[in-house]
Amino acid sequence: MERIYYIDHIKTEDINALSLKLNSMQEVSRIKINKDSISFNCARPDNIQNYLDESNMDYILKEMVNRKKREYISNQNKVEKIFMFTNLESEEEANEIKDILSKYSVFENVQLDFQNKMLTLTSSAYALNRIKRIVENVNPNIQVEQWKKPFKSQDLFNEKYFQKYARIALFCVGVALGLVTFGDTTFLTYVGWFIALVICNEKVLQDAKRDLQLKNYLSENAIFLLACLGGWVYGAFIEALVVSVLYQFGKQLIMQVTQWSMQKLDELVSHQNLERRLVKENEEMVPLTEFDIGDVLVVKEGETIPLGGKIIKGKAKLDVYAIDGSDVYQTSKVGNEVFSGTVVTEGYLHIKTTALYDVSAMSKIVDIATNAPISSSSTEKIINKVSDIYTKALIIVGLICCVILPILNLHDNLKYMYLGIIMLTVSGSFAYVQGASFTLLAGVAKAFSKKIAIKENSGLDDLNTCTTIIYDRFDGIETTEDEMDLFEKIKGLHKSLVIFNDGPVDLENDEYTIYNNYSVEQKLEVMDKALVAGPVAYIGDCDKDIALLQKASVAISRGGVHNENVTKNSDIMLTDSNFDTIIDLLKIARKQKAVNIQNTFIGILISLLVVLLGVLGLMPWWVACIIYILESVLVLFNSQLIIRM
Repeated sequence: MERIYYIDHIKTEDINALSLKLNSMQEVSRIKINKDSISFNCARPDNIQNYLDESNMDYILKEMVNRKKREYISNQNKVEKIFMFTNLESEEEANEIKDILSKYSVFENVQLDFQNKMLTLTSSAYALNRIKRIVENVNPNIQVEQWKKPFKSQDLFNEKYFQKYARIALFCVGVALGLVTFGDTTFLTYVGWFIALVICNEKVLQDAKRDLQLKNYLSENAIFLLACLGGWVYGAFIEALVVSVLYQFGKQLIMQVTQWSMQKLDELVSHQNLERRLVKENEEMVPLTEFDIGDVLVVKEGETIPLGGKIIKGKAKLDVYAIDGSDVYQTSKVGNEVFSGTVVTEGYLHIKTTALYDVSAMSKIVDIATNAPISSSSTEKIINKVSDIYTKALIIVGLICCVILPILNLHDNLKYMYLGIIMLTVSGSFAYVQGASFTLLAGVAKAFSKKIAIKENSGLDDLNTCTTIIYDRFDGIETTEDEMDLFEKIKGLHKSLVIFNDGPVDLENDEYTIYNNYSVEQKLEVMDKALVAGPVAYIGDCDKDIALLQKASVAISRGGVHNENVTKNSDIMLTDSNFDTIIDLLKIARKQKAVNIQNTFIGILISLLVVLLGVLGLMPWWVACIIYILESVLVLFNSQLIIRM
């Protein structure tokens, strides 16, 4: 059973590498990347723990138990291990190392014999790297090695380099044997190239073995190995070796593009009021988390007040829309109290803070945007289903061409084996799945940059399914040209629009369905009728609309970030009073769906084109591999369209 796991307090320089590694692991799903943490579901957390222990990143894996995070405790069998120190000259340093190791739950029965420079403890596999990091923090000059048997310097050299040089030697022998006998193909030719292929694809073999252990029998790694095996049987020895190199190079290229794409997302959201000017001797930009109560911050025209406090200098007009949904500007005075989330529309303010970032509206908005529950959208499910069917279809046809037809008549049907190899190579669905996941994250990030907080990752896709939008106008506010323009734009998006108007004067317009001065009960009846035709998105403002927010298929609230009832019952929160924000939300949702559909068609059409050219004998295997790699890169680049919109 999959459970939710977390890795917290990740350094900026490590988060991309760690997220890419987790993304490449088949046992990991539903990854959510936050500012300095990553959450994910995992079927085999021991593999994650082993990776952390092996790597140079000293992070602790945590799991969610009874809604609380706690350190993950591995179920792996623990055994006694012995480590030897070099340059351990101080007994004080030895005690410090022992004390630190004793604090880790992964290490038990920690004993350090200073006289013999020997450490004994009980732990699972891969303890050495973590111990090395701990020792290095105490004293970089101290060296530690795991004791396995009495050793000499030559033994250490052999242990460190023998396997590497042995692989290189075997690879060279295999290639040489294959080339020497290439003109007159014999059993030795096949043996030589098989050895070379196995060594060249060692990493792919390891990944495929892990996939099979997880019962992922149709993984990309396993299918690619079948293609290489088919190429070896067909006799395309050199081409199989070239394709193996291209495939592994392509995976690294895709991971680099993925990392670059994730950096684009970081850039999109990193400027969203995460730092402010602090008044000391001069104005300087500092992170909001470093502000203490009593510090003075500067908020200029067009900026949002990030922390609550009292005005000690300046004069401004304030937009309190995000606080309580009010559409009326307020004039500030020295001594007035202001709340986080308020926008300075004119003037400037110096504010003496009375609240910390952890309890601010800005913190709540960021928390909603970065810690939304991980859930697959309906479009993502459809894409995964289509990709799964398409992948299986290509694999089946590829196996028929590679195996069944040659068995029936090897002489006449051997030519179809090459076509089957190409089909197996391009059958992977990585491009579509990766594109769908990135597009989902890009939509949420783009919405956040527009001051829209998506409470669930699937919120934008759910909005696309809504056939009717019910817009509940601000109470007591006369209609403006901007608002009428909003109605026209919503209508232009081919959505049925229902307007609730609560005054001060009745609103009449033959182009729209308008209900003036309806009670909550009457509004609920209107919504019930609209729900018969399909899902309904409701746009409300304050806690008086709670019942309507609860009943709607997608609940969209305007303002009220300090109101717990509003945030609890909203799927999407608009923290900007600009009417264009509503249109931005609808456009982002449509763009997200359009990009997902484009990526699916791009992937399928390119693969079908490759297969067609293979049938006609115009597509070499190595070219098909390159096209498959570029297809994945193209999908990732296309997914960035939502960032640039």
